[in-house]
This record gives sequence, C-alpha cells and structure tokens, in this order.
Amino acid sequence: MISKQERKLAEQVIELHDGKNFALLQEMSMPSSRDENEGTITEEAYIASCESIQHELGFLSSLESIDCFRKSDSQLTLWKAKYSSSEDEVLWAIGFDSETHKVKDVLVNW
Repeated sequence: MISKQERKLAEQVIELHDGKNFALLQEMSMPSSRDENEGTITEEAYIASCESIQHELGFLSSLESIDCFRKSDSQLTLWKAKYSSSEDEVLWAIGFDSETHKVKDVLVNW
C-alpha cells in the first residue's frame, strides 16, 4: 500500500514534469553517486522530455496508484496517468529512498 506521504510526493513529481520545475525536482531527488552520473538527467533532457509529453499527450488529467514494491531501503511506486490529448494510459514508476523519502528513479512510458 502506498502511504499518504509517498502518494503526495509521487503526484508532485509527475505534476512537476511541466518543463518549468527542474530545480525543484533536483531538490526532491537524491544526488547521483559517481557511478550513476551517466544516468543523471540534465535540465535540457528534462525540458525535452516534458515538451514531448505535452506535445504527444497534452496535460495531466487523472492519476491513479497501481502498486508499490518495497525493498529494505527503497520503494518503487507505480502510477497510471491519463492526459488531455490521448486515450492511452501512461505508466509512471517513481522510486523513493525509504529513509530520506527523496526520489531515486523516475520512469515514464507511453
């Protein structure tokens, strides 16, 4: 089950993918380790991803929790989203650190 805090954080992460909130998302995220620097998203990549979402799907119209997978040090939350310009469902996966509740991973698939 997804806690109220996880729900609020995940909803905020998804809503902040509007191309205007890179700095805020960075504050909510865990810093990358040296080994993970290749996977760190840049502001340019964030903006491009947001523009692609808005161009192809429109704007977020609904969000529903699917499930939560827990590990000893993290949890992966899964979300089903609908957008204004598409009938397709969109999968969001957002991983959180259990101790800090900072974002570890974000994946969107449409």
